[in-house]
Amino acid sequence: MLTGNATEIAAVLAALNETGGLPISVSMVAEQNAGQFWTTIAITLLGSVFIFIYLYQFLKPMLGGITCLVRLRQLRHRSGRHILLLKHTRTDFFSQSMIETKTLYAVEKALKKFGGEPFDLILHTPGGEVFATQLLSTVLRAYPGRIRAIVPVYAMSGGTFLALSCDDLYLGETACLGPVDPQVGSLFSQGSARAWQEVVRRKGRRADDFSIQMAFLGKQYTQTLERTVDDLLARKVPDPAVRARAVERLTSGEVEHGRPLTVADLRGLGIPVQPLDGRAKALMLDLLTAKNIEGVYAL
Repeated sequence: MLTGNATEIAAVLAALNETGGLPISVSMVAEQNAGQFWTTIAITLLGSVFIFIYLYQFLKPMLGGITCLVRLRQLRHRSGRHILLLKHTRTDFFSQSMIETKTLYAVEKALKKFGGEPFDLILHTPGGEVFATQLLSTVLRAYPGRIRAIVPVYAMSGGTFLALSCDDLYLGETACLGPVDPQVGSLFSQGSARAWQEVVRRKGRRADDFSIQMAFLGKQYTQTLERTVDDLLARKVPDPAVRARAVERLTSGEVEHGRPLTVADLRGLGIPVQPLDGRAKALMLDLLTAKNIEGVYAL
């Protein structure tokens, strides 16, 4: 019996035939052990999974855009107005979707397409950056057409700021806005402007430089927001005394930043709120609960 690899066996057989040995017909079968077989299968499956994930991530925005476009067309058909959706729900370990500079760019692009015609701004957001929110508020107030802010579920913090920047405010019966008092600090230590001021007051001379800096910065932000919110409410709440109370409730930090301000709360502050049509809210909830729709969409 000959043993060895295929090359060695073939060389031996060729030599025997050349020297007159009996011709031998040889058929060689390549053997593959079980380990190699399952390794190949595993690599193939793993590669297929990676390809599927890549294609899904590539197609996900397109699928979300198609779903969103269908719902926006239905809403536009009902209202006869342009629709602008701001939706921020994505949260992961490293970041959270929110109002930021790229939101401003996307909204400005949409408003140019609207050409000054009235539109509905659907808000579903926890808020975002103070700088981007203030700039976006300025853009909305400068828009020549009438804007209706629509909040089916919630628009907190910067979302409330944007809602108050519009001409009319519509809320679902269980929807809410929230305080707009500034939140300052670092990644590891953050709080309301009022909280930082309280820390410095209690510690006195023992207050560290960072706390003093945040308290001062928070005071500056609060003063700016007080003036801006007063301006936003000037047309909605004409009575100066009533308006001053509303501004204080929204900007002072007297209640926690995440406190929901319901329809009843807002009306109690003198802020006019219109009810949201039930059928329209149902269509909007389809948009807001769709996992593949995120960011700014316009039609």
